[in-house]
Amino acid sequence: MILRRVIQHVKKQEWTAIWIDLLIVILGVFIGIQAQQWNTERGERRLERVYLERILSDINLSIETNELNITRLEGISNGQALVVESLRRCELPEDKRDAFADGISDIAKVGPSVFVLSTMDEMLSAGNFSILRNPGIRDAMNGLARDATYQANIYSAIYSQLASAAITTSQRTIRTYTDHKTPFDPVAWNEMEIDFAALCKDKPFQSAVSNVRYLTDAQISLNSRAIDKLRQAKSALEKELGIMQKSKQATK
Repeated sequence: MILRRVIQHVKKQEWTAIWIDLLIVILGVFIGIQAQQWNTERGERRLERVYLERILSDINLSIETNELNITRLEGISNGQALVVESLRRCELPEDKRDAFADGISDIAKVGPSVFVLSTMDEMLSAGNFSILRNPGIRDAMNGLARDATYQANIYSAIYSQLASAAITTSQRTIRTYTDHKTPFDPVAWNEMEIDFAALCKDKPFQSAVSNVRYLTDAQISLNSRAIDKLRQAKSALEKELGIMQKSKQATK
């Protein structure tokens, strides 16, 4: 319709009307582009909030898992301390025998720090990481990824040392239980063949257990470090989501 009017005005050489028609067309195109851009930005803001909420959920899961790791590793470390101290004194009271056997059974168990980064990996794969407007949030997420890589490298060294110590300890004891046990089930004294008197004189065995305890405590420290980093990122995310919620309410 606009085109027909423009043609008619050109034929009649009505230049003022022509300019008015062109202005209407230009304004229409401009408003259409602005409306499309506005809708795109609204969609990106909704997607950004969804991503932030999912990342926050990932972080909460990571924190919970690392806290469980610390609780389990502390129990393992205490058991290994009992083994070393009992052998150094060459004394093992009757009521400590099960804990001693369980401490030996827990040799070389691990609890690597957990960083759940599935949402961030998805964003990177889809090319949507830049949708996070706050540079502080992007820095926090990049920081978690760097720390996850850093800790993975450290755990590679820990696994290697644990494997070496496990060879020494596994050759001095025999597991006699026949039923299947999960790594979390306690092991009793009568479920292992342990020559306590011989182990009291076995310095390589004691050194191996002592080293394993050191590596277990190192894992506790790494899990604690991971929790600190995750909590910092969680605080930043919760603050950002709070700001977004207030902005959303203000526009209603």
